[in-house]
Amino acid sequence: MRVHRQNGAISRKVILLIAIPSVLILLFFGLRTMSHYKYERARTGWMVATLPQLAGLSFTNDDIKHEIESLKTSGGQADSRLWTGDHVLLMTNGEFMVYAFYHGFNNGFIDHLFLAHGSDEHWYYSTYHFCNSMAGVIGDEQPASIAEFARHYSAREFDGKSDICLQHTWP
Repeated sequence: MRVHRQNGAISRKVILLIAIPSVLILLFFGLRTMSHYKYERARTGWMVATLPQLAGLSFTNDDIKHEIESLKTSGGQADSRLWTGDHVLLMTNGEFMVYAFYHGFNNGFIDHLFLAHGSDEHWYYSTYHFCNSMAGVIGDEQPASIAEFARHYSAREFDGKSDICLQHTWP
């Protein structure tokens, strides 16, 4: 009997050594999944609200026209941020993008989102980390065109309506 009890005690220890880490691993992945969905819902909600706002910002909107003109007249000066405005990015060839940007939490999930409507009439999205107030482009060379901007900042075209813009574009 005594041997049987020792084997039973050993079996319980082995079960505990396997069960406790397994439960902890499951809890970790469960919490991570819940966090992922929380951040994904926030980003999706922002996208749903922002796309109609961007679509409504006509290139003839007075504020957008003023920002474009301001960027054009300040070009060529020493400040390398002069190609980025609050709502407009200006390329050296005169093309521009009216944009909005969602800055995530840098938590390991894909939670940044850049949406833009270009003067070429195309819509673009990117998950590049531009940072708050587009700080990620400060100091960068002004792109020559929207196509160059798209290559450099991992922007992809989309229809300006669908949730395809939530897909990952940048490592």
